[in-house]
Amino acid sequence: MKQALISILVSVSCMTPVVSQELPVAVVDGLLIEEAWASTGPAGTEIFLVVNNTTTTGIGPIGIEVDGASSTRVLRSDGQEFVPSLPPHAELYMQPRGVRIEAIGLPVTASIPVTVSVGEASATVEARLLGPGQPPPDHHDYRHG
Repeated sequence: MKQALISILVSVSCMTPVVSQELPVAVVDGLLIEEAWASTGPAGTEIFLVVNNTTTTGIGPIGIEVDGASSTRVLRSDGQEFVPSLPPHAELYMQPRGVRIEAIGLPVTASIPVTVSVGEASATVEARLLGPGQPPPDHHDYRHG
């Protein structure tokens, strides 16, 4: 009975959405959201994440949704929409004019809730909105723990 209860608790905890302001945040074991920021432009709000797969296996497809947006698309640098996945020990490093999230119809606020999911598991982080002329974070100095 005790073993069955532990198994149920473990399976429920794997499907419980995580909501956090503190980064990094684990979506699933080994898939971390390490950075989240946004900027506004003529086409709407662009959101940028750094997602790191620290496992020895590929992870995907990775779903990304922006709460409050009428439309959310993940775009490659050529402007084509795609659904990301990550090979083993790889990082998805979103940048302006590169891979990015486009959120249309989003009210401008200081932070934007972004949900990243893999299967039934999900985590929501707050992407902070950068002011005009404010440089994006430099993730190259990030210490992977």
